[in-house]
Order: sequence, then structure tokens, then C-alpha cells
Amino acid sequence: MDQPQPPTDQPQQPPPATLTNPRFTLELEFVSSLANPYYLSHLAVTYPHLLGISNSGDEGDATKDTVDPDAQAFAAYLAYLYSYWKTPEYAQFLTHPGATLRALRLLQEEAFRRDIIRPQVIEGLAGMGINAEEGGITAEQEGEQDREGQGKQEEVGNNNTSKT
Repeated sequence: MDQPQPPTDQPQQPPPATLTNPRFTLELEFVSSLANPYYLSHLAVTYPHLLGISNSGDEGDATKDTVDPDAQAFAAYLAYLYSYWKTPEYAQFLTHPGATLRALRLLQEEAFRRDIIRPQVIEGLAGMGINAEEGGITAEQEGEQDREGQGKQEEVGNNNTSKT
């Protein structure tokens, strides 16, 4: 006897937030990987149809009106993931919550999913740094602070040697 399947148009319930739940750990690993802009680039290049990226390259193509069902399903899956990973119950398990949730939020936008194949978009995301969304400092600002700190240490070292 076949068991009735739930309708696919109803959203699934998120898995229980325990590390012993295989579905939870699989989805945790996937959403965590979305924090890496170069992984997003890999998805765009390897699976462009999932992100709604046309292979024709013609913006005025008549097939633009027809949306790939795989792209629709993937967009729905991303919306499902974002709907519960942004809650504190689940976000506490994210290693880089700011970057992960930023990527999930951006992936909700059709234009972003199409544009993610462009190297400039990836470099822009990579340049933002992990802490940019959380109000922290970016990697570039951190590097500037390190250089300033090294300059001050050298000055102190020069002052100490001149006194002897």
C-alpha cells in the first residue's frame, strides 16, 4: 500500500534542531556553505539552470517568460531554508550567521540569483567580509588596523633602541 504524499505546495516543517538529526545536519552544512561567495559562484557556473540563469545569453529571448521548474523548486527551497534559519533557534548553530543569512536573504531575489554568475558580484561579496552584516569590521578594515598597529610597534621599538 502506498502512503499518501503531502501536497508539494505546502511548506515542509523544519527539522528538529539537533545535531543528531541527519536532515538538520545536512541543511546546516548546505546553508553554511552559502556564506562562501566562491561556493555561490561554483553553483552559478555548475548549475546555472537552478538559479534561473539562461544559457542563451539573449536578454530578449522569448523563452525568458518560461521559468525552469528546477529553478522554481530551488528558489522555493531557498525560501524555506531562509524562513527558519533566520530564527534564533536555528541561527545559533551557524558558524558565520551574518554571512550565511545575508547570502540566504540575497538568494531570495531573482535578480541576484541571475547576477551571481558575474565575477564582479562574487568579488563584491567577498570584499564585504564576514562581519560586515553584523556591524563588525570588514577584512579590509581589519588589515588597515593591523598595519597601523605594526607601525606603532616599530615606532616604540625605535624609541627603545635610541635610549640605550
